[in-house]
Amino acid sequence: MIKRLLSFLSFVALGVCPCPGAGPVDSIRILLPPNPGPITLRASAILHRQITGRCEARVSTNGLAGCSVELALRPGIGTEGYRISDGPNGLIQITGSDERGLLYGAGRFLRDSRYDDGGRFTPGSWRGTSTPKSPMRGIYLATHFNNFYEAAPPEELDHYVEDLSLWGFNLLALAYPHWQYSGPDDPAARKMSDHLKRIIRVAKQVGMRVTLGDALNGGFTSTPKEFRSTPVADPLGRHGNFGVNLCPSKPAARELLLKNWALMMDEFADPGLDCVTYWPYDEGGCGCQDCQPWGAKGYIRLARDVSALVHRKSPGTRILLSTWTFDTPPCGEWAALESALAKDRSWADYIQADAHENFPTFPLEQGVPGGLPLLNFPEISMWGQNPWGGYGANPLPARLQRLWNQTRGKLSGGTPYSEGIYEDLNKAICSQLYWNPERPTIETVREYASFEFSPAVASDVVKVVEIFETNHVRQEIGPGSEEAFNTAKAIDARLSPQARNAWRWRIIFLRALIDHELFKTHGKLEGKPLQEAFQELTSIYHAGNAHSMPIRPPQVKDPGPK
Repeated sequence: MIKRLLSFLSFVALGVCPCPGAGPVDSIRILLPPNPGPITLRASAILHRQITGRCEARVSTNGLAGCSVELALRPGIGTEGYRISDGPNGLIQITGSDERGLLYGAGRFLRDSRYDDGGRFTPGSWRGTSTPKSPMRGIYLATHFNNFYEAAPPEELDHYVEDLSLWGFNLLALAYPHWQYSGPDDPAARKMSDHLKRIIRVAKQVGMRVTLGDALNGGFTSTPKEFRSTPVADPLGRHGNFGVNLCPSKPAARELLLKNWALMMDEFADPGLDCVTYWPYDEGGCGCQDCQPWGAKGYIRLARDVSALVHRKSPGTRILLSTWTFDTPPCGEWAALESALAKDRSWADYIQADAHENFPTFPLEQGVPGGLPLLNFPEISMWGQNPWGGYGANPLPARLQRLWNQTRGKLSGGTPYSEGIYEDLNKAICSQLYWNPERPTIETVREYASFEFSPAVASDVVKVVEIFETNHVRQEIGPGSEEAFNTAKAIDARLSPQARNAWRWRIIFLRALIDHELFKTHGKLEGKPLQEAFQELTSIYHAGNAHSMPIRPPQVKDPGPK
């Protein structure tokens, strides 16, 4: 008894108060290791923001508190892994094998905790060790069309990148869209460069590696017409073309392409790139006699030259070679890439593969060209709806599970393609497939719901999400929309004020409302409820000036009688 009392008093003397079991507390103290690194300091700040944003509990790094959480580093757990354990006198210890692992452990602790008990914080009870299976766990944020990633206030976007890191993402993919600008000194291009640099710096503060890329032969709008490419034959409508691609088989055009890539590398030397990504299509490609089939000839030749340039500019930078929509229609692109990399693979480090529907069969059945690590590129934003995200959340756990099963045991990670925050739940699903390939997607839906809303409503949220997926195609909304809306209203009444008003809940609630209204109107965009729902989504997405086709929610011009 005396020993326990002395131990308790020693903790109090240090300003540490042990956590009282698993009960709710009004205050939390975060203990930092000696000489904390930048990611550790950021993890502490994110813990503070997340907890105080979800409940009324206070968070500090000194003084007495109802619960103490210690952040620590101890190599040996496994690369980017973490351990959550009980320390002496009820202290909760989050230990990372490295700083990234520590941050991911903080994310797991946050997801396992509760924030809905009278405004207090209940520490998570999960204890154990976890290490990621896939080394490249990326997310691609497309910054164009005035979508969320281009239009959101800087601090809001900063916080969103931080939030993604908590789920274990360690790679951020961005693109520099040459086709939008007249040249590198176009004021809009300068603005985009500054914007991308800010995102890169925030990503690096949470330990993310960064890759930047574009269509390999993409050009500025000022590209001389005589340099431009011949459109690629596209009978299936799978390849985009804004008309400013260059033909690398023309010597002057090839020289200009290499100059543009050199300018991009110089532009982003600070804050620095870890990887560069090349895209063959959408936007990209040349269908002239000397370049076609593009993925088999012109693309490979140009990629070798650009890789040599990148390695001269930035030794150690890794190359992610995309094969997006290769062989659609079949034209020998995969086989040609395999032959080229069998002779020399110094110009590529990863193969990124995917398509609009099923995963390409060649790397699954024939092996990955060059024996390189394989990454996927799942479509989580645009599939099956238009405008994308215009109806609220678009969770697709069953589809993502089906596609993942096609690649089981073959991938080293990937970078899902994101156009906005409406597919936040899909991002979480992909992050956990990369972390633990055997984990069913529906379990991540449950974890997400427990964290963002409350464990008490998680099962009901899962039910709503499953109905959403059956009603995903706008022309096929069924009577289940009524059950989803009624369930969403019941959930709404049980949430804490913070969870109820958070955008992550609002996009789910609004999706339920919109589907219910569209089922009643047989798909007609009419009525005050729809008008107000679309207006709220527009505000959440900061989409007032977004492109109307892919990004901005529909408009109800005449809501009709009240």
